[in-house]
Amino acid sequence: MTLERLLHLLHWLKAQQQRHRSRRQLRHLDDHLLADIGIDRATAEREVCKPLWQ
Repeated sequence: MTLERLLHLLHWLKAQQQRHRSRRQLRHLDDHLLADIGIDRATAEREVCKPLWQ
């Protein structure tokens, strides 16, 4: 594996980890906070339920 590929993989893994963390936090926001960021509960739940790679 070349260094460039390894760095790309590490970047991808870090992005996936951040996405997972953000979705987990989104699940715990109340409806008022969701409204503040412009989404409703149903949209938040769809986002939370997405597979890790999406």
